[in-house]
Amino acid sequence: MAFRDITRSRGWMQRKTRNDSPPGAGARATAGLCVLLGVGGQAVFMLFVLGLGTEVLPSRTALSGAWPWAVDLAWPVAFALQHSGMARPAFKRWWARLVPPCLERSVYVALSGLLLLGMTCTWQPLPGEPLWRLPVWVVGVSLAGALGTMAVFGQLDQPRFFGLGQAWRPGEAPTEQLRVAGPYRYVRHPLMSCTLLFLWGQPVMPPELALLNVSLTAYILAALPLEERDLRRQFGAAYDAYRRRVPALVPWRSPAPPTPHEKSPPAAPGGAKED
Repeated sequence: MAFRDITRSRGWMQRKTRNDSPPGAGARATAGLCVLLGVGGQAVFMLFVLGLGTEVLPSRTALSGAWPWAVDLAWPVAFALQHSGMARPAFKRWWARLVPPCLERSVYVALSGLLLLGMTCTWQPLPGEPLWRLPVWVVGVSLAGALGTMAVFGQLDQPRFFGLGQAWRPGEAPTEQLRVAGPYRYVRHPLMSCTLLFLWGQPVMPPELALLNVSLTAYILAALPLEERDLRRQFGAAYDAYRRRVPALVPWRSPAPPTPHEKSPPAAPGGAKED
């Protein structure tokens, strides 16, 4: 999934860039391969969740002992460390010594996709009956979450989000503005809202899917404060006002008025992430 608005999809940010000479063909090809790995891993993961939630996947016998639990819990921990750890400004400053700036974002996307792919391929069945078994049409809730994710992506600069823009147009120094628009008028983290809807809107909830969803939900809730700390550091009082006006995940208030031209203060040293 698109695990960061947090992954960071700041749909309220406008960017102004300067042109620079493009990198070599090798860097562009590497970025393209990384994006394919990232998007492919996410797609396989989503199909896996839908397969578990609709009982389309062939049933497997759960192994006895603690091994299935250890495997299933290790993957979300690894994903959380990679997904949030690599997005921290301090790590990105260190990472920039090893990876060219034009590939930093695309490598991040690739590693996220590889972890999702590994999680999908090795996720272990668990013993026990499903927590619930509902009519199959309930999967429409999950599909609505997936469609909502695509709609939010439509608000973003996809080439930069996945790292292709950085590889094809290097040396860009984006100036960001706090721009409340689209789904960000209703919730501060629409990608996370849609992700949670996709995970939990399944007609069948076997134990292994319940563990996966609980783990990823816990990660999202733990990562949100880190995301917002970086945004407050970057946008200061403007983001505090936005935070007071707009709910985090559930759109229970009337939408905030659009503010497409509200300028942000200068970014803090190290900057906040774009994930």
